[in-house]
Amino acid sequence: MASVEYYFCLNSPWSLFAAEQLLRVQSDHDFDLIVNPIEIARLFDETGGLPLKKRSPNRQQYRLQELTRWSQRLGIPINLHPAHYPCNEAFADALVLSAEKESGQGLEMAISIGRGLWCEDADIADPDFIASQAEKFGLSEILDQSQSAAILAENTGELIKKGGFGVPTFIVGEQVFWGQDRLDFLIEALS
Repeated sequence: MASVEYYFCLNSPWSLFAAEQLLRVQSDHDFDLIVNPIEIARLFDETGGLPLKKRSPNRQQYRLQELTRWSQRLGIPINLHPAHYPCNEAFADALVLSAEKESGQGLEMAISIGRGLWCEDADIADPDFIASQAEKFGLSEILDQSQSAAILAENTGELIKKGGFGVPTFIVGEQVFWGQDRLDFLIEALS
């Protein structure tokens, strides 16, 4: 059985779009999914990426156009300017890792949190939001911050080593697919 390594960041609307599509792909194809949240700041630092606010105005405006197009195409209505973006996603990442560890629902948790941030204007760093997500998924335990941070650091290092430079990224064997709009190529790789 093939494995798909999925690298993402909860602060990325593109990762939300990818996760929603990946869930659909997963229902139609047989593969093991490895859910890998990463440290986006480190990834950008080490691979030449720029945080949104440091990008040129032209790139920032184009991003908004593309987000609108993809939001409409995928039927995922998002807020282009969420109230709590960018946010500290450390506790939310711990939820994703905990959901994956306990029940294999890391992808579903990432979608739920991503929808909170991008569709519902939730503060995904708020303790009440974290508690509600843990309850929603029936988590018995949440990884502590040092464990979660160590896993994210390891995931980020692996992604860089494998040639990744942005999110979302999917890796199948030696093939790297960057961007939520590369799912067709991912499906071909799985066939």
